[in-house]
Amino acid sequence: MDLVHEFVIASLDAVGAVVDQTEGDIHALLPVSAAERLALTEEVHITFAGGAAADAATTVDGRLGSPLVDRLAAQRLAAPPFAAVVLQSELPRRLPDHLPVLLNAVRSGEVRQARQPSRYLVSTLRLAIHSDEVRSALDTVTVRLVDGAFVADLPLARAEPRPLTGLDDAERRGLGQALQVWLTRQGPRRLGGALDAIERRVRRDLERMAEFYASLDEEMAAAARRARNADERARRTAKRAALPDDLAARRTQVSERMRPRLSAALVAATLAETDAERFDIPVRRRTRDGVVTVVCRGADSTFEGPRCAVCGTATLRVYLCDERLHVLCDACGHHGRLDAARCPACQRATPAPPLLSIDDPTDALRRRLSGA
Repeated sequence: MDLVHEFVIASLDAVGAVVDQTEGDIHALLPVSAAERLALTEEVHITFAGGAAADAATTVDGRLGSPLVDRLAAQRLAAPPFAAVVLQSELPRRLPDHLPVLLNAVRSGEVRQARQPSRYLVSTLRLAIHSDEVRSALDTVTVRLVDGAFVADLPLARAEPRPLTGLDDAERRGLGQALQVWLTRQGPRRLGGALDAIERRVRRDLERMAEFYASLDEEMAAAARRARNADERARRTAKRAALPDDLAARRTQVSERMRPRLSAALVAATLAETDAERFDIPVRRRTRDGVVTVVCRGADSTFEGPRCAVCGTATLRVYLCDERLHVLCDACGHHGRLDAARCPACQRATPAPPLLSIDDPTDALRRRLSGA
């Protein structure tokens, strides 16, 4: 109840209401527009104790599950909170000699340095996996907006609220693509426990199904043997012959009912800006020249490498492909064997959706029934 009480107060404050707390209840004076959106009177008494209200016209139930709390929650979820902050910069740092780590290339010139603002979006996402039940988890993802790279968390505790320019079209597109890549690659890992639970339940249901149909097949075979005439024996035999199709239909039902579906919803977001030192390092891979960019963000003097062209992670351990000098991280670089046929960025391979691989306990039974 304390959390519900705090949620109601914070929601009323957000719409500009004047809130007065008395003995656990709330008296609030709302703006006309806010009162209309929430289906409340301008002056309202919100109680958390239940029971009969002294004045039913102006007294509203504020307990968990009440219409008021449901409306406030729906309003909050429909428009996730969005904040804009600025992080003050620390003293600039020089680029260490060991960064970036070029795993299959060499430096080919002088480093060029420039100072520029760097923008990030810190997104709080609710991951959900839908199957025969719903499991969810919260996770925070920080994206560098200039290229959509995933970077380390920012020290938002030191941030100062400041009006900033909203996301432009290029930043929106890059952010959307980055979050889609993150959901496809990281979502199943974040909800690995839920996927394991689904796998156990599928295996349990299939084992019970196999036991049931095995016993049913034995009973039908015995009934066919006990038949007193040829017509009854043929009818029972035909009914037994339909078991494989019935089993296949039941297996399809289990597959559809238990099939996991992964989704993510934005809960809150913070747009952050800080000054950054940009280091452009000329590099050479075989006979091709390129540039690798490292950023030192001023908020916490953290060095960020270029974006991996496959998984989107900012990496300081860099592989470069042979043809187009795509930047790849340790996990995507295939130990430097990166001709056009092996480079995943050149091939633009789409990550395969995660699949549940389960040894089917009904497989042997289906083969036996089909051969019966």
